[in-house]
Amino acid sequence: MRMYWAKKILEWTSSPEEALSIAIFLNDRYSLDGCDPNGYVGCMWSICGIHDMGWAERPVFGKIRYMNYDGCKRKFDVAQFERLYSKMGLCKGEEEAQEGEAL
Repeated sequence: MRMYWAKKILEWTSSPEEALSIAIFLNDRYSLDGCDPNGYVGCMWSICGIHDMGWAERPVFGKIRYMNYDGCKRKFDVAQFERLYSKMGLCKGEEEAQEGEAL
């Protein structure tokens, strides 16, 4: 799932550096592997293409591997993910963010 949401951040930001900064922040705050080397490499793979081959050149992504929602659904059971994590409720610190804390 990280590859999908990190690539969406790349689409929505003005630079890969900004996308990586946001992805690492969100990964550290909400992910089970936050602050772990695997989390950093996962973000770098998704946004920077580290440990990946070059792909066909395309706007925004350059030669970074592209993934859309259909690709995400092929790799992950999105409905199961939503069922599992929607039951967990608010994460620690999420209350502050909802009260207007900037990311």
